[in-house]
Formats: sequence, C-alpha cells, structure tokens
Amino acid sequence: MFCAKCGKEIPSGSPSCPACGYNPMGKTRRTRARHISVEDAMAEVRRAAHDLGRSAEALSRQVTVEARRAAYDPTGTARRATRKASRELHRVADEIERVLRDLK
Repeated sequence: MFCAKCGKEIPSGSPSCPACGYNPMGKTRRTRARHISVEDAMAEVRRAAHDLGRSAEALSRQVTVEARRAAYDPTGTARRATRKASRELHRVADEIERVLRDLK
C-alpha cells in the first residue's frame, strides 16, 4: 500500500506512513517537520512526477488492450472490464491533478 499523502510505500501491518506519519484509518501522527533543501525537494517532485507518468502510461496501455478485446467480445465481458479500467484511469488522473495542485 502507498501513502495517499506523500506517496511512499507503507509496509503491510503498519498503522501509519513511516515517512510522513499519515494514518489512512484516521488521525495523523505528529512528527517534527524535516528540513530539506530546495534541490532535494525538486528532485523528489521530479521523481514523483516521473513515477506518476509511468503509472498513467501503463494504465493507458491496459485500457487500450481492454478496448481491443471489447471490439471482439459479443458477450460484453471485455466491455465491462474496459469501463472499469477507464474509471480507474480517470481516478488516477484526478489524483495526479490533486497532487500537482498540492505542490503549488
């Protein structure tokens, strides 16, 4: 599982994110703010944007494959899978927009 706040991986069984203290089940843990340089912050932003782009690209490929299957699917199973993948792609796009807004 990945943290909804900072994007770092949360180890299974952990109640909160070890990087930022975010608790997906409710309250956040109070931590001292860590000070990082502007260069390090920008490097983290670039890495996050790169990772988001790669994830969106992979999801887009999945939607394309499902769409091709739907074209040859008389029962509609692939069509339903395509709609599901499309909803997921829109959810990811919304999350990317939210993260970019938060960076401003």
